[in-house]
Amino acid sequence: MESYEQRLKNIVNHLQPTNNGGIEMVDCSADLEVNTISSNSSIPKWNKQELSQYLESAPEHIRVAKKNLLELLKDPIFAPKYNMNVQEWRELTLQRAIKVIKAGAISLAEFNRDPMKYLVSLEMLNLCDPSLSVKLGVHFSLFGNAVLNLGTEKHHLKYIKDIDSWKLPGCFGMTELGHGSNVQGVETTATYDKNTEEFIINTPSDSAQKFWIGNAALHGQACSVFAQLYIDNVHYGVHVFVVPIRNPDGTIAQNVRIMDNGHKLGLQGVDNGRIWFDNKRIPRDNLLNKFGDVQKDGTYVSSIQSKGKRFGAMVAPLVGGRVLISTSALNVSKMALMIATRYAYSRRQFGSKGNEIRIIEYLTHQRRLFPMIASSVAFTFSVEKLKRLYCEPNKNSQNVKDVHIWSSGLKAVVSWMKTNILQLCRECCGGQGFSSFNQIALFKSDLEIDMTYEGDNHVLLQQVSRNLLVELQKGRYTLTSANHDSNIHSYDFQIQSLKWRESNLVQTLSSRIMAQLDQGRSLEQGWNTCLDVVTQLGKAFVDRITLEEFQAGIKNAPSSTKPVLELCRNLFFSWKVNEDLGYFLCHDGIATQTAQKVQDSINILCAEMLPIGLDLVNSFNVPEQFIHAPIAQSDYIQEFRYGLNRNY
Repeated sequence: MESYEQRLKNIVNHLQPTNNGGIEMVDCSADLEVNTISSNSSIPKWNKQELSQYLESAPEHIRVAKKNLLELLKDPIFAPKYNMNVQEWRELTLQRAIKVIKAGAISLAEFNRDPMKYLVSLEMLNLCDPSLSVKLGVHFSLFGNAVLNLGTEKHHLKYIKDIDSWKLPGCFGMTELGHGSNVQGVETTATYDKNTEEFIINTPSDSAQKFWIGNAALHGQACSVFAQLYIDNVHYGVHVFVVPIRNPDGTIAQNVRIMDNGHKLGLQGVDNGRIWFDNKRIPRDNLLNKFGDVQKDGTYVSSIQSKGKRFGAMVAPLVGGRVLISTSALNVSKMALMIATRYAYSRRQFGSKGNEIRIIEYLTHQRRLFPMIASSVAFTFSVEKLKRLYCEPNKNSQNVKDVHIWSSGLKAVVSWMKTNILQLCRECCGGQGFSSFNQIALFKSDLEIDMTYEGDNHVLLQQVSRNLLVELQKGRYTLTSANHDSNIHSYDFQIQSLKWRESNLVQTLSSRIMAQLDQGRSLEQGWNTCLDVVTQLGKAFVDRITLEEFQAGIKNAPSSTKPVLELCRNLFFSWKVNEDLGYFLCHDGIATQTAQKVQDSINILCAEMLPIGLDLVNSFNVPEQFIHAPIAQSDYIQEFRYGLNRNY
C-alpha cells in the first residue's frame, strides 16, 4: 500500500510533505502559459516580484514575524480538513488556537506593544482558517482588549497573564437578542450593592440574553459584559464588567445559564452561545473602571460627566475589530481572485476543434474578474493607511476620529466588495467553485458574517455620513464643483469627479434634513427619511479616499510598476463611475459623451489587462502556502487524476 505522503503526492500533487511532516505549498503559478493570448496592451515589461514587495509595504520586523508564523502554520494540525461535523470543527479549532498561543505567536501583550504585528498575525490566521482567527480574535481583540483598554492596572495584573496563556479563555458580552448595533440600549443590568461591595449582574428579560457570543457555548470562562449601571436607583449608563461564566473545571458558574447557538451558515469552529445572568454577584473590582468607577460607599466618579461621551470613550478602543475585518476581507478577496484567475488562464472552453480557447479570453469573464482585481489593488492603499492610523503611537483626538470614520467606512465597503468578489469568483469557476476543496465556497460561508458583526455595514456608513454632515455645518468641508473635462484617464479629472459626487451628496443630505425639520419633524425622523442618501454618501467617501491613497501609492511606486498601477487605477475609477452612472448623469456631474467614454473604456482596459492579469494576481501579497485549491495549480487536470481524499 502506498505511503500517506506518496498518496497525497499522487492525489493532490500541489501538496508536498516537509521535513517536519507538515505540508508545504508549491508555487505553480509561474507554470501557467499566457504567451498565446494576444492583446493591444501598451503596458511595458514589469517585474511582478517588485510589485509584490511594494504591495507588502511592511517593515522588516513585521516580515520576520510573518515568516515565523507561516512556518508554524506548516504544522500538520493546520492542514486543510473539510469533512467534519460541528463538534470536530470546534475541537480542531480549539487545538489550533492552543497551538498558536503556546508558540507565542499572538498575545495581548503583543497587541499592546506592537499592534501592527498583532493585526498581521490575525490576517494570516484568517487565510489559514477563519474559525481560528475569529476564536482568537474574540479572546484577544474583544475580551482581552476590553481588559487592556477599559480596565486599569489592577485588572492588567490580575488578568493579562492568564489571558495570554489561555488559562482564562474569554468572550465578549455586548450583543443581546434585542439589541445589536444599539449598544446603548442593552438591557442587562449591573446594580451596585454597597452592603457587600458587589455588583449584581442580571438578565431582566429574554430579549436581554447575550446572544451570538463567541467562545461562550463551550470554552469561555470569563465574559466582558456590557450592562446598564445602577446605584441607588440612579442610572449611570453602559459600563463593562468581567463576569465569570465557568469554573476552572469547565462547569457553568453559579447563577449563570448558557445555551449553544447551534449550527450556523459558517465558522463552524467557533462555539457561539447565549448567556443569561440570574442576579450573578461579582466583586466591585470586576468593573473595568478606566472611564468610570464606583467607590466602596457607592459614590460614582468619572472624569467624563456626559453619559454619551463616556460611552463613546468606552467603545473607541474596540474599533480594532473593524480594522481587522477590513484587512482580512481584502486578503480573502485577493486570494479568491488568485484562484479564479489562475483557473481562468488555464481552463479552456469552446472554439475550434482541438484548439479551445481559455475562458479568460471571453469578455464576460474579463469584466467580472479584472475590475475586481483593480479594485483589490486600489483598496490595498487605503486599507494600509487605515492600519497605520490605527497603529500610530500617541494618538491625538483627530487621529482617533479618523480611525473611527475610516474603519467604519472601509469595513463596510471592503467587506461588501469581498462578498461580491467571492460570488463572482464562484461563478467564474463554474462547478469547481462549488467545491470546498477549491476554497472559495468555504470562504463564502465563513465570511458572510463580515457585513453584520462589529457593526452592521449600513449603520457604520451612517457614522461616516454623520461626520461629513457635521464638518459641512461647521464650515470645515470643502465643496467641489463638477468637472466636465473628457480626459477620463487623468487623475485630476478622476479625483475631482469623485469629490464632486461626495460634495453633492453632502449638500443634498443637509438640505433634505433641513427641509424635514422645517416641516416640524424631529432630527431622528428627518435622518430616517434620508437613509438612502446617507448610505450613498458613505460609499462615496470611501471611494474618494481610496482613489487619493491609490494615487499617493502610485507616486511612490517603483517606476517599472507605475504603468500597471495606473491601469488598475483607471479601471477602478471607470468601474466605480459606471456603477453609479445614473447619479452622475442625473445631477450633471459628468457630460453624456464622457459617460459614454467611461462605459467604453471598461472593455478597452480589460483588453489592456488581459496579458498581465495572471502576473498581477500572482504579485498579490498572499502567501502561496494558503492556496491549496486544485484549480489554482498549473495542471488542474492532473490534480484530479485520482480523485481527492475526502478527509483532506
